[in-house]
Amino acid sequence: MHDKFKGFLTSHPLQFGYKKGTGCQDAVFAAQQTFNYFVCRGSTVFLSALDASKAFDRISHAKLFNKLVARNVPCCLIDILVRLV
Repeated sequence: MHDKFKGFLTSHPLQFGYKKGTGCQDAVFAAQQTFNYFVCRGSTVFLSALDASKAFDRISHAKLFNKLVARNVPCCLIDILVRLV
């Protein structure tokens, strides 16, 4: 199943949560490197953080599934996801 749908199951390389082998330490390291890069070049750096730990508990699943349909995710995969919710 993974081989069939892997094109729909990828995430952005800078996403750290919910991915095997990545976590908070990776996100903190990436942030530190970014801050150091700009501070060393004389820029001011601002940080905004969002704790989205409960995001999936509060999201409208109907809207999420509509977005998947709009992105041409196969209906059979959406059906599997609907059954998991």
